[in-house]
Parts: sequence; structure tokens; C-alpha cells
Amino acid sequence: MMNPEYHGAGFLLDTDFLIDLNRGRRNNSRIRAEKLLLEINQEALFVSSVAVTEFMTGIPHPVRDQAEKMLRELYFYLAPSFEEAALAGSLRREWLSRGHTPAIADVVNAALAISRNLI
Repeated sequence: MMNPEYHGAGFLLDTDFLIDLNRGRRNNSRIRAEKLLLEINQEALFVSSVAVTEFMTGIPHPVRDQAEKMLRELYFYLAPSFEEAALAGSLRREWLSRGHTPAIADVVNAALAISRNLI
């Protein structure tokens, strides 16, 4: 849906945010996520290949088509380039040297956000 070379302002939504948005209507996490979504809705909204993978893992089969439709229609999809993947590796190496163990998903999303100037 989106040019892979896009480098403008926007928000990279993570898996937890997507999960919160899809909780039951009276769930406090969903209410907070919906409020935040309304606040940032003037900007381009992105999901990464990592977030789609993690999110779809937890979606029950009967609602998979609905979830896929939501992701395709509401958000721009990002997959990391080679350079962004290499940046993710560098970021992970740096954090590992400091005694932290970031997940691959987290450093890939961080690299996408840094490279494409996203929040």
C-alpha cells in the first residue's frame, strides 16, 4: 500500500497497541488505545511486518479475514530493507553489549522508526 522508500512523519504502531485496539469494547486498554488513535489520526499510521506477524499469531481462525482486512485498510505496511535489517542488528549488538537482551522484533521496529523518521 505504501512506497517502501517513504521517509515522512508518522507513527509506527506496535503489536501491543494493535492488541489493545482489538480487545472487548469495555476494556480499559482498548479505551486508552482508541483515545490515542484519535489523537494521532492526523498522521500516517504504519505497521511493520513484525507487528503483523505477532498480531496475526494471536488471532483466532474465525476472525482472521476481518483482522487482515483491518490491517490492510487502516495502516501502511512496512518491511525492512537490507540496510534497516543491518541497522537492527547493530542496535541489538549495542544493547547486548550493555547487558540487555532486546527481542529481534523490537530492534527491527526501532530500526524502521529511526530510518524512516517515524514515532
